[in-house]
Amino acid sequence: MFAKLSPQTRIIATVIAVLLFLSFLMRWYVFGIQWHINLILMLISGSMMTVSWGFFSQFHRYLDKVFPYERGIFLRIIPQVLITFGVVYMLSWFVMWRVISLFNFEDIINKQYTTLAQVAGYFAQFVVVVLLNVLHLAEYLFRKWRENALRAAELEKEKAQVQFDNLKNQLNPHFLFNSLTSLDSLIQDSPELARQFLQQLSKVFRYVLQHKDKGLVSLQTELDFIKNYVFLLKTRFESTLFIDFQIQSDSYDKKIVPVTLQILIENALKHNIISQERPLTIRISTDGAYLKVENNLQLKKKVETSNKLGLQNLRTLYGFLTDSSFETIELNGKFVAYVPLID
Repeated sequence: MFAKLSPQTRIIATVIAVLLFLSFLMRWYVFGIQWHINLILMLISGSMMTVSWGFFSQFHRYLDKVFPYERGIFLRIIPQVLITFGVVYMLSWFVMWRVISLFNFEDIINKQYTTLAQVAGYFAQFVVVVLLNVLHLAEYLFRKWRENALRAAELEKEKAQVQFDNLKNQLNPHFLFNSLTSLDSLIQDSPELARQFLQQLSKVFRYVLQHKDKGLVSLQTELDFIKNYVFLLKTRFESTLFIDFQIQSDSYDKKIVPVTLQILIENALKHNIISQERPLTIRISTDGAYLKVENNLQLKKKVETSNKLGLQNLRTLYGFLTDSSFETIELNGKFVAYVPLID
């Protein structure tokens, strides 16, 4: 049951328990009060502390609504401390001179409650009240900071998603133009191949339309889509483009962001020379917890349509979805992208 309490409540409960235990020991060791009377005094003190903390919680919650700290910390904290101290003082006075008299503790109170003890008691109460108010202020500021941090992170995630969606929308017209150009040449030369090409093209765009609003899809779903996409590319580039798949069976149910593979393949096509003398090879494989997409580097001197945002948007988006990072490296004449597979 104790574990179900909030961290703040657990801290306060622990502090109250420690104070009650120390006061019990002091009354027994210094004043020699009998254990059954000491126990009653401890229960009364515990009740006072619990009631005081309950009042603090409700009072702070009320002020958080009607006069939050943002309107002025000192304008809030000074009257807050004075009011809470006044309530504690009145409660202590009421208990001291009204409740304890019912148990015939006058002699004990007179023995303990000297003028010095009164001053020390009021000072201790004031210090405790100030500490509780400062604790509430610190907790309030930390909560607001955490809320703002979460809100900022959510806004960044939404921004990354919007940028990624814009990227997908930009890819579609460019890809469609190239596909229609290829289809036009096939209609006269190979009507049957043109029909197959058109069917695969419709499957590609159906996938984009069906999954453009989804955050994640299974790797199997993405691979089924990309194989239709590869058919279109092979028809266009023929023997100058090779795409090889080496996927482990236990990876098919893992998740990735939709059209990740299309963006990576499109990136390879956009930045590299593709010709009979210098064919482009793209290998897609699984490497532990990652999907590995690599191609041989034969960079073009100038890339007309590159805005250099595609990979960055993927990197940012995966950064919000998983602790494993999206990485790209150039190694031994190859460009390699590591896409984290999400469980």
